[in-house]
Amino acid sequence: MDRVSATKKRILNYTRYEMLTRAKKAFRDLGDDEELGPCDWLTVKTYIASLNNLEGSCEHPHSASEADNLDPNNLKDIRIRLLNGVQAAYWGMLNEGRIMQKTANILMQSVDEAIDLASQERLCDWKGLQSIVHFPSYYKLLQASIFPQKMVTYFTVERLESACYICAAFLRAHKIARRQLHDFIGGSDIASIVINESKAEGEEARNFLEGVRVTFPQVLRVVKTRQVTYSVLNHLIDYVQNLEKVGLLEEKEMLHLHDSVQTDLKRLLRNPPLVNVPTITDLISVHPLPGALPSMVREALEGSMNEMMKPCGVPLYKEGSNPNGIWLISSGVVKWTSKSITSRHSLHPTFTHGSTLGLYELLVGKRCLCDIITNSVVLCFFIESEIIFSVLESNPAVEDFLWKESAIVLAKLLLPRVFENMSTHELRVLVAERSEITVYMTGETIEVPHHSIGFLLEGFIKAHGSQEESIASPAVLLPLQGDQSSQNMEISGSHAASFSHQGSQYQVPARARVIFIDIAAFEVNGALRRRSPSLPSLLNRPLTREHGGLMSWPENFYRPGECEPNFEGTYRPSNSLSARAMQLGIFGSMVDVPRRDHSFPASK
Repeated sequence: MDRVSATKKRILNYTRYEMLTRAKKAFRDLGDDEELGPCDWLTVKTYIASLNNLEGSCEHPHSASEADNLDPNNLKDIRIRLLNGVQAAYWGMLNEGRIMQKTANILMQSVDEAIDLASQERLCDWKGLQSIVHFPSYYKLLQASIFPQKMVTYFTVERLESACYICAAFLRAHKIARRQLHDFIGGSDIASIVINESKAEGEEARNFLEGVRVTFPQVLRVVKTRQVTYSVLNHLIDYVQNLEKVGLLEEKEMLHLHDSVQTDLKRLLRNPPLVNVPTITDLISVHPLPGALPSMVREALEGSMNEMMKPCGVPLYKEGSNPNGIWLISSGVVKWTSKSITSRHSLHPTFTHGSTLGLYELLVGKRCLCDIITNSVVLCFFIESEIIFSVLESNPAVEDFLWKESAIVLAKLLLPRVFENMSTHELRVLVAERSEITVYMTGETIEVPHHSIGFLLEGFIKAHGSQEESIASPAVLLPLQGDQSSQNMEISGSHAASFSHQGSQYQVPARARVIFIDIAAFEVNGALRRRSPSLPSLLNRPLTREHGGLMSWPENFYRPGECEPNFEGTYRPSNSLSARAMQLGIFGSMVDVPRRDHSFPASK
């Protein structure tokens, strides 16, 4: 390693400091248990000689002088690192069943070719895919009514399926690699250049999928249905094999179940499913907000919804404008921008299908917090404010549900570092399972639990014992921690400081509404923590539910009428509107998931 460049040496040193931080986190989780008792960090550290005697301070890999000069070697190095991340993401998608081996080979080869050219030109792994991904203009003739719809769908799916998989995998892999690079190195000038190159590369892939979505919307639905079915069947095979490995199934039992799933998999490959294009009523009923409402309320809303198809680049509403209704995103992607809300930690400031936009501003009666602009062709529904207010007046029970739905978008806006990587339905699960809304009256005290993040939805509060200016909604309430990394994470800069606050107690001079989200018990990076991690560690990495196995449905929601304890010790019914919205967000419909009993029934 003596011959490596100065930048590579700094990257190695930077990585060793990160390794030391991770080692301390691992020790915190493993250093004490009920069976064997405690151990001490200093003793463990003596056996980690590779992290001893770290030289100097933790210097960023890209010094200011080299960032100004934009050394070509540094650009090449970062391009290769990002492309390696892209290739690793392809392997992950292959293992998940998102792409087939043939598609993976094509994608891997394009990355290898781009790595060879990393020193000569910008990121160019898309060039190796251009000849495969194209949308013939004559396909539009198939839209003529003289052709049966099923024949058109079959014909186009067979010819466009591979290209759709390639484009989707390309965009997903680059998004994952950009996030990993940004989380590791940060927002250096060189990293930003390569990240922007990656974003620019994805435009053609995005345009191809948009062309398919506009011309043959049913094709993407068929492709996605096949992909998910294939992935689920592969997950089931892995699950059954793992049960045999750990001794819970005998080999004969495993083989019986394995063969039955293999039969389903062969049938899928031999005769892939075609799906029906959903009607407008279907799209409304499966959206988490109207779909979760009582049937009478939903039917009343259906007649008042305005269906709209918006092309890319069209604003739905502008920052500072008065809200006149809410937008339900049925399909497509929108992006947000704001002058008042910091976006320095937001690498992908987008909202996707299942989102409800403009609801918070409407409920609280404030101007819109950000610009919402379509980032693709978007199918959406608009509901005027008068309709929402009439629903609230006639159905007070709906109010709490609407506030929780509004908090989903607010969390992504105000704390992108924590919540941006979570999909809308994952965040909805967190809000439905691990949140509580409380209305505080004048003179009451708000206490922020150490394991939670609070959002001031409505009203004003003051820091305990402080005569400073009141904190207005919306605001993020972070608990005090011994480790001040959370302060550095979100409370730096005047714009961020206006929304994020740290403290253990607040006084309520007038009525205030707060939602607390318990994130300590949530799954982090797919693995349930054995003990609750501190808040700063959660703020230092995005929450995600990328599972290696099947996602288990929360068992408290299996039986209607049962109640579940929330983190404050009170109870709310499991068949609540939030629970229904959560199920619609995950499955796209209300499904009957049988509850597994963990004990034998008592003998009578």
